[in-house]
Amino acid sequence: MKRSDLICENGMIDTNERSCNVHTFSKYGTEYTETIIDEEIHKRCGAEKGRYITLFTDTGNVKKCLTELTAGYLPGGKALVVGFGNKNIGSDSLGARVLRYIPATAHLSGHGDFKDLGMRSVCVLETGVTGKTGMESSSRAVCAARFIGADIIIAIDSLACSDTERLCRVIQLTDAGISPGSGVGNDRQALNGETAGIPVLAIGVPTVIDLDSITDDGQNSGLMVTPRNIDVLSERFAEIIGISVSCALNPTLTEDEIRSLLIL
Repeated sequence: MKRSDLICENGMIDTNERSCNVHTFSKYGTEYTETIIDEEIHKRCGAEKGRYITLFTDTGNVKKCLTELTAGYLPGGKALVVGFGNKNIGSDSLGARVLRYIPATAHLSGHGDFKDLGMRSVCVLETGVTGKTGMESSSRAVCAARFIGADIIIAIDSLACSDTERLCRVIQLTDAGISPGSGVGNDRQALNGETAGIPVLAIGVPTVIDLDSITDDGQNSGLMVTPRNIDVLSERFAEIIGISVSCALNPTLTEDEIRSLLIL
């Protein structure tokens, strides 16, 4: 069975539904598609309800495009940025890597300069993986969000795809939430607006592909493959996503000012 976390690879959404609910746009020379999954389509194909954006990273100013698209999902108030995955495995390290480019600012909120600069209160959390912590990663995120009084959770995770043309080449954003590990057949507790009680924006990049999707001979069930330079690619996407999210959270700051706040 081919596994994918990308809405654009959901083969159960028929052609008519795609023509009505999928639209193509471009910002700063970067193309992206927007897919809306409503209640009717959800019941028919099982895809989670929500708005999905698939951003193609081959051309244009990807950071500026991603910054604007991310900003469109954000309410006001405090944000919790959560990095899922295993930082010691290249193909699963995106979440942890992104956090290096997200300046935590909540502890500065009492300073006068904080308000003068119009900065947002931001906390970050690296969940690790359930196999190492013994705790559901999604539960850790929800508990942390409740503890700090977050108004939104931004969840970053590595994804799986079924088409080599999209492997490490697209970024998906969705307000439908995530199920950590689902792309590799290791479903864990979902993180979404219902389980968290606040909006959840999930951002991810497909870093692995099911070998069956490539060979299609049925002899490689359960094997996932990743590019040999996955560490380089993961770091590249981490920088793009991290800086873009940070700029969206703090629109009054320039990219250089964001970078000056980082502890790398």
